[in-house]
Amino acid sequence: LGRRSRFREQLGIRDDQVVALYSGNMGGKQGLEILGDCALALRERDDIHFVFCGTGPGREALEARCAGLPRVSFMNLQPVEQLGDLLGLADIHLLPQRADAADLVMPSKLTGMLSSGRPVIATAHEGTELATVVARCGLVVPPEDPEALVNAIRVLASAPEQRAQFGLAARAYAEEHLDQGAVL
Repeated sequence: LGRRSRFREQLGIRDDQVVALYSGNMGGKQGLEILGDCALALRERDDIHFVFCGTGPGREALEARCAGLPRVSFMNLQPVEQLGDLLGLADIHLLPQRADAADLVMPSKLTGMLSSGRPVIATAHEGTELATVVARCGLVVPPEDPEALVNAIRVLASAPEQRAQFGLAARAYAEEHLDQGAVL
């Protein structure tokens, strides 16, 4: 918690840049087009760097959408022993989902995001379990609403104190509800 990720240096991301990280499967359920929309909309923001980590059928289209954008990096999935360092790269975790998938299940990747002690921005319908959990430790915006997601990224990127508060709340939630002992 609080340690700088070695991936920052590896990707050439400055210390004063806010990393918005998506890590996981790049399939159809996630609605990854919205991430490309956000990167395009925020391309003039020198203080925000997007990192998209993963593989799957949606990666090629996302790479094409982000082609030529200077503050977007793509990474392959990392070995499990690098997961903590990868999740620690984020200043903001991005958790997009399509509207039709947004209330079916709690995404398993949320556990690692919360454990990393970083805030989350999720696309979810109000009243869903995902929205309820994330509202404590980040921002929730409607699914498939790029403008709302862009605005949420803008807000958190410009609010380090708010990110820190959400991060502490995320870690506390993970320890209280997701810790192996708590689950058992």
